[in-house]
Amino acid sequence: MNYSQLTDIYLPAMMAIFLAYIAYQQMKTNKSKLKLDLYDKRFKIYTDTLRFYQELLGEEVSKEVHRAFINSKEASMFLFSNNIEIYKLLEQMHSESFKIIGFKKHGKELLSCPGQFIKSNNNAQETLKWFGENMLELRKKMGQHLNQ
Repeated sequence: MNYSQLTDIYLPAMMAIFLAYIAYQQMKTNKSKLKLDLYDKRFKIYTDTLRFYQELLGEEVSKEVHRAFINSKEASMFLFSNNIEIYKLLEQMHSESFKIIGFKKHGKELLSCPGQFIKSNNNAQETLKWFGENMLELRKKMGQHLNQ
């Protein structure tokens, strides 16, 4: 076998091996990127919820933060499809938040009825405490998915 015949046989084989290696590396890179993108989207749900909670603790909740929380809550149904408990917890947090938001917006109107004001204030404070406890629960439930 002369040199020309060897290159005709081995050169295409070497090229095929080289191209297969490049394709494999691209597949690994794409898989890593997909994993990172999924992590970012899942972590955004947590940060949007945390921001919403922080605003519940403050004077008022901005519409932007509330909308971001609602969007994240809905996205959680798909991003955590194998753990519906996360979506259910976020849905409950959203429902409970109206006790706090309602008191912040209309609490001053109750000043003329001290008994009702105190009852509403206590309800809002209990809900804030519940929300804080469930932020820890959310972190625990989401942590399983973020540490993969």
